[in-house]
This record gives sequence, structure tokens and C-alpha cells, in this order.
Amino acid sequence: MKLFNYKLVIASLVAVCSIFIASCDDVLEPKVYSELTPETFFNSEDDFNQALVSIYSPFSLDWGNLYNADPSRYFGQNMITTEELHSQWWDVFTHFSWGPSTGQFSNTFNSVRTVASATDIIHQLETSDVAMPDEVRNRYIAEAKALRGWLNHILYDMFGPVPVRMQAEELYDLEIDARPSEEEFLGYIIDDLTDAIPDLADNYHGNMEGWGRMSKGAARMVLLRTYMNTHQWSLAEDVARDIVDMGIYQLQDDYYSVFVDRANLEVIHAIPGSEGAPNWWMPEVLTGNFGRTVDGAPIEFNPNFTGWTVYWMPWSFYDTFAPEDQRLDGILDRYIHTDGSLVDREGTEGSVMQGAIPLKYTELANLNNQGQPIDKPVFRYAEVLLSLAEAINEQNGPTGEAEGYLNAVRERVNLDPLNGLSQADFRDALLRERGHEFYNEGLRRQDLIRHGKFVENAQERGRPAEPHHVRFPIPNWVITQSDGAIEQNPGYN
Repeated sequence: MKLFNYKLVIASLVAVCSIFIASCDDVLEPKVYSELTPETFFNSEDDFNQALVSIYSPFSLDWGNLYNADPSRYFGQNMITTEELHSQWWDVFTHFSWGPSTGQFSNTFNSVRTVASATDIIHQLETSDVAMPDEVRNRYIAEAKALRGWLNHILYDMFGPVPVRMQAEELYDLEIDARPSEEEFLGYIIDDLTDAIPDLADNYHGNMEGWGRMSKGAARMVLLRTYMNTHQWSLAEDVARDIVDMGIYQLQDDYYSVFVDRANLEVIHAIPGSEGAPNWWMPEVLTGNFGRTVDGAPIEFNPNFTGWTVYWMPWSFYDTFAPEDQRLDGILDRYIHTDGSLVDREGTEGSVMQGAIPLKYTELANLNNQGQPIDKPVFRYAEVLLSLAEAINEQNGPTGEAEGYLNAVRERVNLDPLNGLSQADFRDALLRERGHEFYNEGLRRQDLIRHGKFVENAQERGRPAEPHHVRFPIPNWVITQSDGAIEQNPGYN
């Protein structure tokens, strides 16, 4: 059996993975273990913490992980398959020519192994006689369940239901399971998250040693997305109200401060950036000839720094923003070349931009290396408000309350409020607003699919999109190794 042999996976993960949560002096910094076995590893509370920290590794900003800025990973795939972002590096995604042999899906599918690791940690915590306070044990179990729920949410988003090991007695089972039903797999996600929430910390804004760990707010956000994307509007509304009622989070007055000010109260959960695991977004979007912004002072770049021009925002999407929208302040439609000339979309001084530069992170002063040690927000309070407005509208139409949530997000960026719309027009306004509010945050593909616009949107751009493209294919090697036990997604056979 090849595909689901998880033996010693905990030990190997801890031994080889760098973790993003901590700074160099943080108590969560992982140790390196040379000889580990399941029989010798879990001997102390610290051992359990180190194993748990390893489950966070797929969420780090390091290369190859789910939320790394590379366009071939989960984060990038959710943008370059939509109208908001283009990447010349991966035409297979921008032109809808992917298939079962496209290797870039294996990275995400391999999350099934981390799911199994979480299952083992949960089992060990529940059965171990290692001394630790009950509160700590319960929080560790809750974190492992919340992370497992998030990983399964991502797997479901990409592939639909896939075989995962959710019970300890299954971990060394040589039989390869068939794919579970939609209902069963969604139950895995929902049960894990709802079980975890009571024992998680409320938040970590006042405890930077724990910044980046799963909290009640973060787990509720995964649950909210799960309910939203499966059209369970009443349940989505309940979870969104739970987050509001926590009384912790609020919109920042300035949109771009959300991405500059660490641990601000709009950020419900972020993936921490550090010198060792930086945020790579800026070199991905800057061009090799970028000298400075038109209004900005010259930037003293590290001599080794250069932009890679991996992504740009198509002008067709840029032009959907209202001219007065302050979110345009961080999306460049012109810049100063390293030779001092102007580069813009019209080619005023010769050089023409192929698309806008979506900075997102407007702090350029720290660009002394290729990446920046700044956090990547994953869940924000603005998403709660717009999701709550959408859930209310789908059930009751655009009530005054729903309009208030939408308009709070709009007014923050100098846009006029929207009132008196029909249910259909309000739905369209929400989708448009989410595209502008969450540009380059990895939400666009999910939003378009939920609204039934993903295929239509791609076809309007001349892409050969078909209904089955709302899910990606199971990698060929998985189908082959399963000897027929695992079925391919429709449309990819």
C-alpha cells in the first residue's frame, strides 16, 4: 500500500518542517529530533506541542506550502483561475487547460497526510498519561481538530470529498478507501470545527507568542466559509453573528493599515511572516525594472532584489473599481522605471504596463530582501460583515441590516452607500464588492463558484471553461495507486 501509509509521519514532520508561528525567541520554536518513533516521541507536554506545531507547517509562507505566494499553489490557483489576476508563469491555470496529470495539484492533495498526522496527535492526546493541565490538553486537541477541519475544507474546495483518515484505528490500514459522500465529508469539517471552538483561545491579539495559532475566531471563519460555500445560509448567518458577538474584531479606519499594522483588530487570523519564512508577495508582483512609485521616494533596494513579474491585475478587472475607491491607492497603474522614466498603461514615455501592479502590502521601505517579514492576513472582519449581509439577503432579501454591513465596508473606502436594491441586484453588488475588498487574498474563485459565475466569467474572457472546472482533478498518481478504489472527478476521465 502506497498512498495512505502514514507510519512515522509525525516524527518526520517534526524533524524536517520549519514552522512559521514563532520568532527566534518564541516558545513555539520547533526542536529538531534525530531519532523519533511513535513509541518514544510523546513523553512530555513539550513533545505534544512540537508535534502540534508541525501540523501548522502547510499553512506557513515557505515555498511549496498552501498559502505561499507562488501561483502554482492553493493560494495562487484560487486567483489566477479568475478575472482578478493573471500569471504568465502558469498558463495551464489561466487558460483552463489543467488536467489529472497537472503536477501542481499534488501539493494540496498531499494534505491528506497532514490530516492523518492530526488524527494521530488527537488520539495520542486523548489517550496519553503524560502529565499536563487539562486546559492545555483540551486546547491542543482543539487546535489539532481545527487544523484538521481547515485542511479538509481546503481539500473539499479543490477536489470535493476525498479519502482521509479520521480515526486512529485507520492510520495503518492497508486498504485504500473509496471517496466518502458529500454529506459525510462535510460532516468531518463541521464536526471538527464545532468540537474545537469551545476549547480554543478566544484570540491571540494580546499574546504574540501565540500569534498564528488557531483561535475561536479562526475556527469560526473556516466554518463560516464552509457554510457559505455550501449555501447553508441560516447556519452561515449564525456563525457570522457568533463572531460579531465576540466583541473583539472591528474594521480598521484605513484599508491598507490592515496589511501593514501587525495583529490589528480587523485581522482574525494571519499567517505570520518572519525573516526565516517571509511574505513573498512583493517580488511576485513587482517588475524587474521597478524603481519607485510615482509619488514615492526612491527605494534603496538590496542589490540582489528584483521583481519577478509573476502576477498582474488585468486592466479589465482594474477598471471595475470606481475612481474614488481608496483601495485603488495600493494598485499601481503607473510607476517609475529604474532609469527614471514613467511606465504606464498608455506607454506615455515608451514602456507599457501589461496590467496593474496589485501591491496589497503598501509598505515598501522594508524591501531589503526578496521577501518581507510581514504577516499575510487570511481571515478578516470585513469578510464576516459581507458574508453576514449575503446570508441575510439569500434568506430575506436586502434588509436594512444587510445593507448596513455592506455599506460599512464601502464607506471605509470612500464609496457611497447602496440602498433600495432588489435581492438579485444586492447579490451582484456583494459579489462585486467582495472582488474589490478581497483582491489578491485568495477568495475570488470560491466567491464566483458560490454565485454560479465561475464558468460564465471564464467563458466571457474566452477561456474554454466547462461546468466540471469548478473542481480540480484528482492527481493521476492517486487514481493509479488506488487500483480503482478512488474515482476521478467528472469531466476529467
